[in-house]
Amino acid sequence: MRNYYPDFIVKMSKKEVVIVETKGLEDIDVPLKMRRLKQWCEDINKVQKDIHFDYVFVDEDSFHKYQPKSFDGLMRSFREYKE
Repeated sequence: MRNYYPDFIVKMSKKEVVIVETKGLEDIDVPLKMRRLKQWCEDINKVQKDIHFDYVFVDEDSFHKYQPKSFDGLMRSFREYKE
């Protein structure tokens, strides 16, 4: 993660940040990258309570399929790599 730069960082509020990863075509590194991002969020949320970090993975095919109308809708629809 040292050289990791997320696609987007969304500051939902003073106490909530969402890291957004997007992909047109999913390559073989995506599952590993998303597992590491999930672990990072869990780790950072354990060691501090000031800001809650979350993440979402948005792939192009699902984006066209679900067509979220809001960021909240995007977070509800895109659950891949969350379990």
